[in-house]
This record gives sequence, structure tokens and C-alpha cells, in this order.
Amino acid sequence: MVIKKAVRVKLFFAKNTYPQTIAAKMSPIAQAISILSLGFFSLSNAAAEELPEPADFKFPEFKSCSLAPQPVNTGASNPFADTSSRQLKQGYIHAWSDTSYSEANKAYLEGKVIIQQGDHIIKADKLIADNETKTYQTEGELIFSSPDVIVKADSMVYQELEGSSQIQNSQFFLYGNNGNGTAEQITIDNKQLLTLQDTDFSTCPEDQRSWAFESGKIIIDKESGWGKAYNSVVKVANIPVFYLPYMTFPVDDRRKTGLLPPSFSNSSRNGADIRMPYYFNLAPNYDLTLVPRYMSKRGAGLETEFRYLMPSYAGELNFSYLPEDDLAAENPELDTDRWSYSIKHHNQFSDAWSANVDAQKVSDDAYFQDFGGGVNNSNQATLSQNLYLQYLTQDWHFKTQYQDWQLLNSVNHRYKIAPRIEATRFFLGDSYYARIRSEATRFEHKNPTQIDFAYRYHLEPTVGWNFERLYGFIRPQLSYALTQYQQTDINGNKQTFDRALPTVSLDSGLFFERPWSFGGKDFTHTFEPRAFYLYTPYEDQRGIGLFDTSLPSFNFTQLFNRNRFAGIDRIGDANQISGAITSRLIDQQGKERLSFTLGRTVYLQDRKVQLLDSTPRQTARQSGLLAELNWRWNEQLEIKGAIDWDDQQSLTTSGSFLLHYEPADNHIINLGHRFRRNFGRKIEEAEVAFAWPIKENWRFLSRYSRDLSQNRTNESFFGLEYESCCWAVRLVNRRYLNIQLDNQGNLLSGQGDLHNSGVFVQFVLKGIGSLRGSTTEFLEESIYGYQDRLGK
Repeated sequence: MVIKKAVRVKLFFAKNTYPQTIAAKMSPIAQAISILSLGFFSLSNAAAEELPEPADFKFPEFKSCSLAPQPVNTGASNPFADTSSRQLKQGYIHAWSDTSYSEANKAYLEGKVIIQQGDHIIKADKLIADNETKTYQTEGELIFSSPDVIVKADSMVYQELEGSSQIQNSQFFLYGNNGNGTAEQITIDNKQLLTLQDTDFSTCPEDQRSWAFESGKIIIDKESGWGKAYNSVVKVANIPVFYLPYMTFPVDDRRKTGLLPPSFSNSSRNGADIRMPYYFNLAPNYDLTLVPRYMSKRGAGLETEFRYLMPSYAGELNFSYLPEDDLAAENPELDTDRWSYSIKHHNQFSDAWSANVDAQKVSDDAYFQDFGGGVNNSNQATLSQNLYLQYLTQDWHFKTQYQDWQLLNSVNHRYKIAPRIEATRFFLGDSYYARIRSEATRFEHKNPTQIDFAYRYHLEPTVGWNFERLYGFIRPQLSYALTQYQQTDINGNKQTFDRALPTVSLDSGLFFERPWSFGGKDFTHTFEPRAFYLYTPYEDQRGIGLFDTSLPSFNFTQLFNRNRFAGIDRIGDANQISGAITSRLIDQQGKERLSFTLGRTVYLQDRKVQLLDSTPRQTARQSGLLAELNWRWNEQLEIKGAIDWDDQQSLTTSGSFLLHYEPADNHIINLGHRFRRNFGRKIEEAEVAFAWPIKENWRFLSRYSRDLSQNRTNESFFGLEYESCCWAVRLVNRRYLNIQLDNQGNLLSGQGDLHNSGVFVQFVLKGIGSLRGSTTEFLEESIYGYQDRLGK
């Protein structure tokens, strides 16, 4: 009877074992190649141990996506599992064989040779170590297994003196993404340069080879982090569809100058749209991407993106330029040169000092309509150019700011802030807080029918007290706003306005909870009432210009604001009480399954201060009734709803409803409805959206959104996806509203066709990459809950 023996073997080539942390970041092709650079070993004098060998294993078959091989489990049968970390530190591995002996300068392991180090196992028929020539070779079938990959080869030879090795006729399988392939010969030199001859790679099953990537020669340089491939062919259904005589690719996360995947789309507004990006890896901390773009209806242009990252500052510069727009030449109101730019820069000089630039501008009002991609993009109305420098600590906040605006499709203008200087001092005690806020701002205006410039000086001390317990809170607060305006009216008359207004508020709330059971489940039921009292006396503010102040939409946030206006050009008189009640159901895992909030404001006196001097005072005794509902009774069904109900006039001011049903991952049905009144107009929209499998590997995508008040379609698309374990394709036909509205929501005239339409294709060969269309972003924005996993 042959006794199996575990021979302790000292590892001397461990430096070549590929780090798993790097491999995880590599492309699938590079992983398949790099794992073939394995550690080798030499026998050392150590006592043999009679131990059971690990379970036998073989190279797996891969003939079905649903039956992909799983990693070899060595933990249950590994006798060294508890001490592997200790033995790794000592530099030892273990070997099993039927027999082991030495002759002259050679050592032999024969008969079911198994070499194991932790989760890494080598299996061979025979291993020979020649200590004179310093060569090591295996005979018979060789199999290497790890949690990430399994490799089979006919033989392996290693020359220690040259530091090189050869592996003949290898086959591999990657467990992470089903990547598999072969290489006729692999050579590893003393510089860790891997050369592979006659290789192929795919993520498809062996008997369903939908596509494959074949190369005559591949060279991997792990030191530089890049590989080279010669005479490469992509085959689909065994038909060559793409040939590259030479290409480079990364083997880790380092970047390199080169072409990026192009994008293709077609639309009725721009025609065929092709982008061919080229990436410049200028330095480890900054890069440049140039994107030549051709639109069959408009012409050729260029998009650029420059990014930089330094220890104390970072940013991104974007510029797009389309000279001689063919379609713009037909519109006398547009310049044929179309352009846009955006600048984002942040500089952190120290822990306290920082600066920021955020600026965006376009050549004309129609830019986003022509190049946007949806009704929201085409109606971007305000672009800002903002620069600030600030100092921020626990006690002080100092900020100086410059801001200008570009208003699109509007006859109005906004005041330029040139500049604004703010300083705030904070005081914090055990239960009280205080601050003194000051501001000096200069406003400029280009419109001769408005106040051309003005100065505003503002000082506002605030003191408050914060009493918080588990059962509730009380937060009284007192502030006093002192403001002076110096402005010149349209007739050139200088005006000065002084305003002094105190504001008192008291915010309070209670928290009640109890255990509650429903439907056989246990919950925590909460009841959370909140009351907010606000008082600000009236002061006549007519004549003061509107420089940076507006009236926001009424919502739950407005219930508890200390000024009903956004900005300090108007401080609303107030004597009111706002109240809200919130109730929640929280399950035993801490997830909120149901929440309902109801609130409104009761006015104790009329509101005299209005945004515009010509607007009459508000005399209603109470606001509309606000309600919000969020219900997620299980992981499959979610309902959201909100309404602002004017019970005095018995009408809805605004409302929304969404039903989201997702019984399985990316099996989605959405039903939605929105309603609002805007400048006396009713806007009502309804939508339905799907993302649903219709057959094995096939999925249907669709959304239909309709403007019920205007009786027109906002957006509609339908698409099909097919995805197997090794390739995927998506085809989407889309039609969407592409209009421009004025600042009151009315349709601007002279726009021609109000809709844009296009067909988009996205094709993915898993493991190589994708030729991505412009489908990903709008699908995730259009279908609530949808996550694009095509090719992942």
C-alpha cells in the first residue's frame, strides 16, 4: 500500500505570485493572461507528514450560462487551513505525491502530485527539480486552481538562472465573469514580461461561442501596467468583424493615451451623430479628452474635457465648439458658431481658507434645445458664473463672492453681484447659541428700465436656545435684522432705505411611540406633533429693489421657515402658527415602512408685505393643507403621494402620485400622475413605465408620459434588450418633447417640430467593452428604480 506523504516545500519564487488586489482591477483579458505567471518552488529538507491530501479536482466544463463552474472548495479538506497564515509567513508550501525521491542532482515528485499553498493548488502527474541546471519542470497534465481562476496546461518549465519559464498549450477559466480561453505558448522572462502566442478569449460557453477575441501575439508588461496585442481579431458567430494589427490595453488601473469607444446615435434634429473620443494621459494627476463630433445635419465640431487633481486644488474644464452650424445658418436669429463652456475649480489653501469657481455659459438661447436631449435639458433657463473666496472655522465664516448670470429665452435680467462680502461670528454654549451675520453687497444691472446699481448693507444678530430630550424639543429664537439700501432709480435719483425688523420664533415638537402589530408583524408606531410660532412686525418695504429675492413654492419646508421670501430684499410680516403631524411605522429591522405627514399654517393677521408693490395683501386665514404619504409595505411595492389642497376654494394647488412595483430585480412597473397650477395655468401629466422580462434573456423597456392639459406627448420610448452571459444588445426608439418655454410656462413661437426622435443602439461583448449609445442616462432618469446592468 502506498502512503501519501505531505512534503514541506520552501517557496523561493513568491515574488512572482500576482497580487489579488491588482488583479481585481484588471480587464478580463489581462486577468486571464496574468494568472499564468505562477509561483514555483524547490524542495527543502523537511520531515514528511502523513496527512490526507486535498480533494481531487479537474478542469471544469463550461457549456451553459446557467451552469457556470464554481471555484474549487479547498477549505473542508485542507489540513493546513488553521495554520496556513503562519506557514505563509515562514515561506513554506506543501506537496503530496505517491512517491518522492532524489537521484544525483535531481529531485522527483511522482504520481498525483498536488502542491498547495492556502487556496492555491497545483496538480500534476510528475514534477522534476534539477538543482545543477536550476530548472524545474512538470510532466503530464498540469492544473492550477485558485478562488479566481483555474488553468490547465500540457507542461511547464522554469529556468532559475535565466529567470524565465514556458507553459505549453494552456487553457483557463475565470470564475468572476466566465472568461475562458487558450494560449499555445506562454513565455515569462526575468523582467516579468509575459509573451503569449496564438491566444483566444471569450466569456461564452465552449459550445455556444457567440464571440471570441483572438490574437497572434500578446505581450504583458506588469511593471508598466500595459499590454500589447498584435494581429487581433474580434469574431462574432465565428465571422471576423473587427481587425486591429496593433493595440494596447491596461493590465491594472493605470491610464494610457489612446482611443476610447466611439458612440453612435441618430435623431431627427441632428441626424446621424458620431463621437470619436481620444484620451491623453498627460500626467498621473491631469488628463485631456478630445471628442471630434460629426452631425450629418449640422456639421463637424469638437468637444474637450480637461481634468486636473493637485494636493491643494482640483477642477474640470469643458468646452464645445461647432463652427458653421448648417441648420443655424437657416435661422437669422442664431449665429452659426455654436459653443458652450463650463469651469469647475476648487482650491483648498488651508483647513480654513478655500476658493471656488463654478461657471457655465452657452452661445445662444437655443443651444440646449438643439444639443440637450430632453424637455428638461432644453429648458435650462439660468446659467451662473460664480466665484468665491471663504474662510471657515468653528467661530468665524468669512466669504467674498462675485456672481453673474445668463438668462435664456427671457427678456428679464438678473442683478450681477459685484461683489458680496459676508462675515458671520458664531457663539455656542451648553444649551444656547448665537451668531452675528453681516453683509455688504453691490448689485449691477444692464437693463435701463431697472435700477442700474445698488448697495445693500445688512447686520443680523441672532440668539437661540435649544432644549432637546428623547421625548421632544423646544427651540426659541430671536433675531434683529438691520438693513440699509443705497440705490439709484431709472431717473437717476439716489434713494436710501433703512429697515429694522425683529423676528421671534418658537419651534417645538414631541415624540411618542408604541409597539404595534399588524398582519402578524411587529412594528414601532410613532406619533410626532410639531408646532411653530412666528412673529415679525410689518414695515413698509415698497420702493426697495428686488435684487436677489423670490417667492418659493409653498411646501413643508416653508411651513417652518422664518421668512416666507427667499432672500432679504423682502422680510415678510408674520403672526402665524404652523403645525404638522407625522406618523410612522418602523419594522424590527429599523426600516420605515409607512410615513404620513399632515400640516398647514394658520395666519393670525393679513400679510401686507408682497414681492411686488402692486400685489394686494394676502387675507386668507390659513394656508392650503399639505399632506405627504410614503408607503413601502414590502420590498416589492412602493407608493408615494403628496398634495397641496386649498380647502377654502376646494381645489388642488399641486399634487403628485407614484406607484412603483418591483417584485424582482429590474422587474419594474411605474404609474405616475402630477398636477400643479403655475401662473394661473393648469399643468397635468400622467405616465406609465415598464422594465420587464418577456422571455428568457429578453426584456422590454418602455415609458409613455403625456401632458393632459396640452393634450400632447412629453416622451415615449420602447426598447428591447437581449442579454446572455457573454454578450448583450439594446435597441431603443425614442420620441420626446423638445421645446422652449418662457418664464411663465408658455410655448415660445417659431419652433417648428415640437418633438425630437431617434433610434439608439448599444452593443456589448462582455469582457471586451461596449460601443455605448446615449441610452444609459435617460433610461435611469425615465424609469424610477431602473439600474442599467447591460454588460455588467
